[in-house]
Amino acid sequence: MSDSPKYWPQAVKALREVFRLQNFREGQESIIRDVLSGRDTLAVMPTGSGKSLCYQLPGLVIPGLALVISPLIALMKDQVDSLRARNISCANLHSGMSYAEQQEVCERVLTGEIKFLFVAPERIRNAAFQGLLKRAVIGLLAVDEAHCISQWGHDFRPDYRRLGMLRELLGMPPTIALTATASPKVQEDIVAQLALKSPGIHILGFDRQNLRFGVQMMRTETQKLAFALEFVRSRIQQRCGFRRRYPGCGILYASTIKQAEAAGAFLREHGIRAGVYHANLSPAMRTRIQEQFMNDEFHCLIATTAFGMGVDKPDIRYVLHLSLSSSVEAYTQESGRAGRDRNPAECLLLYSGRDVKIQEFFIDNSFPDLPVYRTIFDVFATVSGTRDPVAGTRISRTSVYDAFEKKSASLVETALRKLRACDLLDILPDDTLVWRSEPPRDILKTLDEDSRIQRKVAKNQLKSLLGYVYEESCRTKFILNYFGSREASRFSRCHHCDLCAAMPVRPELGAPGDFPPEPVHFVLLKYLSTVARCLVAGIRINSVQIASVLTGSTGEPALSGISTFGLLEYMDGAEIKVLTGVLREANLIATDPYGYVVLTQSGRMALSAKNLEDFPRAVQNYVKLRFPRAAKTGAAYHPG
Repeated sequence: MSDSPKYWPQAVKALREVFRLQNFREGQESIIRDVLSGRDTLAVMPTGSGKSLCYQLPGLVIPGLALVISPLIALMKDQVDSLRARNISCANLHSGMSYAEQQEVCERVLTGEIKFLFVAPERIRNAAFQGLLKRAVIGLLAVDEAHCISQWGHDFRPDYRRLGMLRELLGMPPTIALTATASPKVQEDIVAQLALKSPGIHILGFDRQNLRFGVQMMRTETQKLAFALEFVRSRIQQRCGFRRRYPGCGILYASTIKQAEAAGAFLREHGIRAGVYHANLSPAMRTRIQEQFMNDEFHCLIATTAFGMGVDKPDIRYVLHLSLSSSVEAYTQESGRAGRDRNPAECLLLYSGRDVKIQEFFIDNSFPDLPVYRTIFDVFATVSGTRDPVAGTRISRTSVYDAFEKKSASLVETALRKLRACDLLDILPDDTLVWRSEPPRDILKTLDEDSRIQRKVAKNQLKSLLGYVYEESCRTKFILNYFGSREASRFSRCHHCDLCAAMPVRPELGAPGDFPPEPVHFVLLKYLSTVARCLVAGIRINSVQIASVLTGSTGEPALSGISTFGLLEYMDGAEIKVLTGVLREANLIATDPYGYVVLTQSGRMALSAKNLEDFPRAVQNYVKLRFPRAAKTGAAYHPG
């Protein structure tokens, strides 16, 4: 590795002037030096450790287009928004764009107007896109979530296998592969599949010292819910005069949609404002819930693994798993969403024996075997009237499901997706399935063998996670060893997991008693009055600014002059943000397209409320559950 790789001065300048950073995080500099020197690179870094900069900074200073392979539209959007905020020209290409929008992006690529182009691996199959890349000058190829290329990984995607062919097509440009989750075997497979030449391999950052890891053994779901309730409650300000040093919220991960819904209902019944996020919600609802979570309108969010990718919220104070993840890779990625601001955070896994059975069920229904593929082939063959499917044969998705009696929908969908990745069929927007070509010889045998290997890998990964659960010395050392990190050699104890027991719980400050220290409907009136007074003064205000006015923490002269300034100084700003969501759902406030809060007609009428009963039932219910003693007495609390 050269001490002064080409473009290094430009990189240092861009770090400070474009990315507004004075220094690199641990490990970033050595990775970026490798990339700038033209060396193929593999970077295995945990969630939140700064992987994006490792390709964004080199991609900015190396001449030519930086092509970034990313598996999800949400991830692409997040990165594009981040780069555009720094005035860096970039774009993405995905199926949600119109033909005209895609053509415009392609033209800008050829004229050199775009510096970063983000695409999903599925687009590599498109011949026109391959032709576009041949005509462009590719300065850097970045492969995000690179573990998806390996069938030994926890999230194998067949289309990633085409990236080796893409590199060859593009003349083997300098390449960086990045992932948060790759065991030594997966690392070897990434290098082989991408044909990386003598790559610089960087495995680092898995000892995140601000995170406290732990496992709690549970017997029943009821016990888990009771624990979760007290866990969340203990992390919400409940005592007069208490301010948390690091405000923020948390995520509770559930293994199934049913578990997520049940946990959400249970917590809400006990006064916790909990959002629920899973794949069965409409796209609009998922977007809305994610936005509410990012705006601190929930005490916590209960989610399946459908949530998380592309979400960068720095102040997540805890990640509580209500049941077992599928692998060490998945668990570290999910728990790693906590504490990205480098302040203390907790990562706790609740485990019961039933969790294993759930994961084994998922494994059994995730890897199609020969009979599944044979049934799909037979449906197409029957329609085409031949022994094997004929190119151009069309059937409905429903007719495929009708051919299966007891197979799960997820198993059938996985089989269809893998056939599509093999270029054997297309799935049209109207759910019509079109067979594309004559099936290669022995294709069924190949698909069946792939499933057998991946099923075995999944079972071994589950077994490894159980090793983490039953670890007896140090959980961090276990994780370091699993990912083959050199950090493991200097470890005996991490001093920040439950086994090392080196992070005692901090005592809460403040006097005990009812909260808030005044009739609870005054809190609501002070919130609404803040909005009303700003509107009268011609000041537009958002939910964050409302919280800063009421807690007396704003330094903006116009806002500090509002007469409600500091009237809720005893309350945490995060609690006031949660209140924003409650009042908006009760139609007392609304937000305009720019995020500014306004009073509705109902909100203006509520300004004359004399007690809690004058507010909408939804607000009453929330307050009575959240502050039961204060809501019951209706009187101010005065510490003795």
